[in-house]
Amino acid sequence: MTSSSGVRAERPRRPGGRAAAVVARVRQATAELLDEVGYEALLLPEVAARAGVNKTTVYRRWPTKARLVAELMLAQIAEQDPGRDTGSLVGDLIAMLEDIARLLRERTTRAVLAVLVGGELDETARAARDAFWAERFQRGAAIVERAVARGELPAHTDARLLLEDAASPVYFRLAVTGRAVGRADLELFARRAAARAQLGGL
Repeated sequence: MTSSSGVRAERPRRPGGRAAAVVARVRQATAELLDEVGYEALLLPEVAARAGVNKTTVYRRWPTKARLVAELMLAQIAEQDPGRDTGSLVGDLIAMLEDIARLLRERTTRAVLAVLVGGELDETARAARDAFWAERFQRGAAIVERAVARGELPAHTDARLLLEDAASPVYFRLAVTGRAVGRADLELFARRAAARAQLGGL
C-alpha cells in the first residue's frame, strides 16, 4: 500500500506470531556471528542462512548490517533491568559498573559498540545509536534521583555527567585499551565519581 506522499506504508503486523519469531531468530543469528567473526566479517546473507530465513526477508527489514546491529543493541538494552537499588549512591554506582563490565567482556557487545561508536551508519542506524545511549542514561538517571532523595547529592546534580564520570574508565579500559578491570577498580571509579558529585563538581 502506498500513501499519498508516495512512501510505501507497511501493513500493521499482529504482535507475536511468525514475524516476531523471524525477528528473534535473526537477532540470535546476528549475535552468534558477531561473536564468531566480528562486525567487519559479518554478512547479511550469512545471518539469513544462520537464522533459517530467506535473505530477502533480512534485506527488506535490515538493508544494512549497521542497521541490523544497531537494532540488536537496542533490543539488548530493553531486556536489561534498571539500575539496582543497593541503598547508597556508591553501592548503586558499583552495581552499574559491574553490569557494564560484564557486558563489555562479551565479544558481541564490544563488536556492537564498535559499530555504534565508529561504524558507517545510515540515518536510521544513527537514530538507533542515539536512542541506545539516551536509554542507557535515562535508566542510569534513577541512580542519581535516588541519591538526591536520600540527601546524598545536591538537587542540581547533572545525572549524565555523573554517570559518564563513573563509567568512562570502564569503557576505556575494556573497550579501548583492553586492560583488566577488577572489583577494586570499580569501587575506586564509583567512589571517585560520587565524591566529585557530592562536592558539587558535576
